[in-house]
Amino acid sequence: MSNNQQPRRLNTGGARGTGSGSGSPARRTVHTSSARTVYTASARGSSQGTHRAPAHSAPAHSAPRRGQNKKKKHGCGFYIFVTLLVILVLLVGAGVGVYHWVMSNIAPENPSQSISEEIRTSEEYRGDVVNVLVCGIDYEEGRTYSNDASSNDGMTDMILYVNFDVKNKKVNMLQIPRDTFVGEIAGTTGKINAVALRNDGIPSLAQLISDQLKLPVDYYATIDMQSLKEIVDLFGGIEVYVPHDISFKGSTIKEGVRTLDGDAAEFFVRCRYGEGYANSDIDRLNMQRNFYAALFRRLRTLTAGDLIKMVPVAVKYLTTDMPAGTIASVGLSLLQVDSADMMICQMPVYNGQPYNKQSVVVADPVGTADLLNTYFRTYGEQVPAEQLELAEWGTTSSTPTDPNVQYMGQLDADAEAEKEANGVDN
Repeated sequence: MSNNQQPRRLNTGGARGTGSGSGSPARRTVHTSSARTVYTASARGSSQGTHRAPAHSAPAHSAPRRGQNKKKKHGCGFYIFVTLLVILVLLVGAGVGVYHWVMSNIAPENPSQSISEEIRTSEEYRGDVVNVLVCGIDYEEGRTYSNDASSNDGMTDMILYVNFDVKNKKVNMLQIPRDTFVGEIAGTTGKINAVALRNDGIPSLAQLISDQLKLPVDYYATIDMQSLKEIVDLFGGIEVYVPHDISFKGSTIKEGVRTLDGDAAEFFVRCRYGEGYANSDIDRLNMQRNFYAALFRRLRTLTAGDLIKMVPVAVKYLTTDMPAGTIASVGLSLLQVDSADMMICQMPVYNGQPYNKQSVVVADPVGTADLLNTYFRTYGEQVPAEQLELAEWGTTSSTPTDPNVQYMGQLDADAEAEKEANGVDN
């Protein structure tokens, strides 16, 4: 958000009860009309409007390719990545020329920005498992990964390690908190989200994950988080289960099942302050899972028209070093994975002592080793805690955060239960 902009107000849901309408159940929505008015609908049908100043978005074709004049963004990336994989798979049928044009636009601009062969999955397991590092890039003007002006820039504020067990049709995802302390390699902040920025791009971050966590990385995908708003608005909004009220600096989303437009979705995944966010970024990671699940539910209903609309988003916002053939095979395989077999968890951490006046969290070696051995080392040997090379730093908490292992199928069930309990139409 630029300095001269005022915070946008996002109000969803009023007090539950009957309004002036018929009293029939109604979907509770957050949406933006052409006049930039956000309307509020309660569970029983009453509605009211809250006006806000117009906000003008640049047309898609005028946006910078990557890393130039970007606004600061935070958010999620894995299901956006899945969407784009599906699009690229379908483009194969649209024509080789079109497919290769898209591929040429999402490949790294610098050919050297690819994952090292040394840290990829061992040869004997390739094809059975694919490990992808998915990063949501927080762009801010004036920052670059290296001296190469053509490289991506920005902080990797969303870091998700995705283990796709192709053979058994399962996906396990590890959320790595952006404030995780990794040492001097991250520069003055010591945080993992600055590793790519202070070194040689995403491959440097992949190398660190391999070194410290002993995890293989085959490919990476980066998402410019501006794409989040565009994707949600292209879908006409996303229906998300909000476990508790979210309110900060005049923006509010009420508890319940809400249909969020792009602005509201951005607020939902970015917020980490206020009631319900005592653990700041850790609580935000937990909240974001509800958006992941909602977006995946929406993917199941994609039409051909939806896919066509998504192509420019893929070209503009996605970068990956995954070869075209691998994208096609992985995308087709992902379509066969049930939500009950898609797990998400987060690396357990302690609150850390300040590092150069920066707030950091410190990885829990024992908890991290147990988590990785259980869900992410389904092929190959287990790695005990003492063999991890996690950066050490003083802590201020006596117990680590919970890995909070959840499955997307359960998140879907929670959303449906909320809708049934409050009489919200599907």
